[in-house]
Amino acid sequence: MTLENKIKKMKTNVLMINSSISIGCQSCEVVCKLEHDMPEGPRPVKIIQVGPFEEDGRLFMTFQAVTCYHCDRPQCVVACPTGAMQKREDGIVFSDPQLCIGCQTCAVACPYGIPELNTATGKIAKCDGCKDRVDMSLWPACALICPTGAMTFGSPLQVVQDLRTKEAVKLAKSLKL
Repeated sequence: MTLENKIKKMKTNVLMINSSISIGCQSCEVVCKLEHDMPEGPRPVKIIQVGPFEEDGRLFMTFQAVTCYHCDRPQCVVACPTGAMQKREDGIVFSDPQLCIGCQTCAVACPYGIPELNTATGKIAKCDGCKDRVDMSLWPACALICPTGAMTFGSPLQVVQDLRTKEAVKLAKSLKL
C-alpha cells in the first residue's frame, strides 16, 4: 500500500485524551448528556478515578476519560443484527436509533463494553463522536468544554503535532530555557 493510500485510509479526525492533565471535573460527561438530550443513566463519556495511590510518601490520583474508541474494525458493527450500529467513512462509529431494537448485541460484542442501553428509549446509547457537530466543522462537545485541554480534536497529524509542541514547551519551562 502506498503512503498516499495509507493517508487516505486514516481517520479524518481523532479525539486525543491526555489523562495526565485531566482534573476529573466531569464537564465532558455533563456536556455530552446535554448535547444528546440523555436522561439519567447511560454515559457515553465516563470519567474513572484511578487511585489514590502513594508515590514518594505523597498521595496522588489520576482521572481517565473512557469513551468509544471508534475502532478500525468495530465488533459492535459486525454483531448488530439490524444494521443500526454503523461506521462512517471518516471513522465515526454510531448507532442509528431508527434501526436499533435495543437487543444489546453490540454491547456484548464490544471488547470495551462501551455501548449501553438507554432505558428511557430502549435504544443503545454510545459516543457518536458528535457527528452532527463534526459535520459542521465543529469540535465534539466534550473536547470543546474541557477546561484543561485534556481532550483535543483534529486530524491525527495536527493532534500529534500539538501534543509534541505542548510537551516541548513543558520541557523548556522545566529546564528554564
